Amino acid sequence: MAFFIISWIISYISFPVIIKISNEKNLLATPTERSSHIKKTPTLGGVGIFIGFILALTMFGTIFKNIHAYHIIGSVVVLFFLGLKDDILILSAKTKFIVQFLVALILILSTNLTINNLFGFLNIYEITESYAIAITLFTFILVINAYNLIDGVDGLAGTIALCFLLFSAAIFYNANQILMCIVALTLMGAIIAFLQYNFSKNNKIFMGDTGSMIVGFLLSFLLINILQIKDIWILNYYYKINPVLVIALMFYPLLDTTRIFFIRIFIYKKSPFVADRNHIHHRLLDLDYKHWQISAFIGLTTLSIATISIAINKINIHNQLLIIIILGTTIFSLPLLVQKIKNMNLNIFKNGTFFLLLLIAAGNLQSCTSKKEILYFQSPAKNSFEGNKIIDQKIETNDIISIRINSLDIESSKIYNIDLLESLSVTGMQPDVMKLKNYLVNNQGEIIIPVLGTVKVSDKTTNELQQFLTKKLIDEGHLKEPTVIVRIINSKITILGEVKNPGTFTFPEKNLTLLQALGLAGDLTINGKRNDIILIRQENNTKTIHHIDVTTKDWMESELYYIKQNDVIVVNPNNAKIKSAGIIGNAATLITAISLVLTGILLLKN
Repeated sequence: MAFFIISWIISYISFPVIIKISNEKNLLATPTERSSHIKKTPTLGGVGIFIGFILALTMFGTIFKNIHAYHIIGSVVVLFFLGLKDDILILSAKTKFIVQFLVALILILSTNLTINNLFGFLNIYEITESYAIAITLFTFILVINAYNLIDGVDGLAGTIALCFLLFSAAIFYNANQILMCIVALTLMGAIIAFLQYNFSKNNKIFMGDTGSMIVGFLLSFLLINILQIKDIWILNYYYKINPVLVIALMFYPLLDTTRIFFIRIFIYKKSPFVADRNHIHHRLLDLDYKHWQISAFIGLTTLSIATISIAINKINIHNQLLIIIILGTTIFSLPLLVQKIKNMNLNIFKNGTFFLLLLIAAGNLQSCTSKKEILYFQSPAKNSFEGNKIIDQKIETNDIISIRINSLDIESSKIYNIDLLESLSVTGMQPDVMKLKNYLVNNQGEIIIPVLGTVKVSDKTTNELQQFLTKKLIDEGHLKEPTVIVRIINSKITILGEVKNPGTFTFPEKNLTLLQALGLAGDLTINGKRNDIILIRQENNTKTIHHIDVTTKDWMESELYYIKQNDVIVVNPNNAKIKSAGIIGNAATLITAISLVLTGILLLKN
């Protein structure tokens, strides 16, 4: 917290000096037809943010010997002077773009910080280095300029930054990323100090291009670092990081930028960089909302959407993104939509419109997943079962088996144990090496045991082999009262489909149940078809396919209760998941598409 406090103090005491100099040197924003203010106002708020952030970070940052800190400071200094020159002399969009591009590229190449994983978006995960650099560059440029475009209402840009920094600081703290957490907290202190003056009536100051450039860059940097974290625990909640959270946190700048570019290019057919009053916050001002009301509304909505993105983290990433887009677009546009509907004097009860929408909504209910599709053990009454027969697996070719032979004479029994023989001549063996000191069943189904020689094992279970070796040791006079323990140590199963962690799993247990096997894969997802789990089992060179309904209890008394080695479990998607697949998907997707089109028409219509 020291970084936060020092940054806030430095920025807070800097702003009066900056405001005084700005007034004396006439470094002020003159009101125009686009302005929402009626008097000249200083525009160098970014200078105060820069001073607080840089001094706090450099005063204490030397204790963290992390090369990223130097790259952050260097990049911010360059952008500071770029923004300062733009605030005083006005630079072209091309010049600013080139400098932003070069600063981002140098940072990426020097730190190797890239977005190298799309987390399953469009079914893409790891991406090549060249694509990663291109996507990261695009992210920097997009976020910096999208953030700059929203700086049109008192407190709005600072509030958006504050929302992002609150979430990112919590994420970095829980992920033990101390430097990134400090960067977020330090910037937060400077932003809070700025907001105190930005909302002031007597000592007002604007962020200006200096501030929006610096803050936008740092938000981009933190955003990309968040995507480097795989998973975290927040309030006992396991959360897998993906791009949906950062999209939710930056949703308003992204939505407003997309909307503005669309209006300028396709409706007014002019350059997207020509300023106008078509931003959402300008429209809200026209509806007589106050500056603080607009900032509070957008800030609280941003926090709500980000919280929802965490709550829906378990579902498919495409569905997560769709939900966030629908919620964000609808809520941010709600005041405008209400006003448009009032102006159009629209009555949804006329012309059967209401009943048509009601019919569509009712039809949509059929594609929802019912409770019966997702609950286990729904069959009534019976709560106890007969004991299942414990299976003893047969040893097969390519199995790795562990055989331990003991007797009353410990020294005499050592020569029958391959791992103990090796330990007589080899010391300091690693655990991975010890795993190999067992018996691999060859293609003929045989192993070679010290002293006992070649033994046929592929036609025996582990219990049968134990009995066979015990009898052989006694009958041939090797040991008195021997004990033999046999285990298959590479037993494996494969679990595919709608489970949280599909893959091939090894298990040391002699008997593993189906439920335990599904637990290894993290359980079924909400979209898993619980009434028809497919189990593929190979016995005596014959493959058999079994269908198991885990919403009932009957299967627990069958031979399918226990898993056998090399079983394959396939969990297919349920009907709701199948219907939602594809471009159009189910009725809910269709309604969503129609809603977005109608929303767009209402928002863009003059």
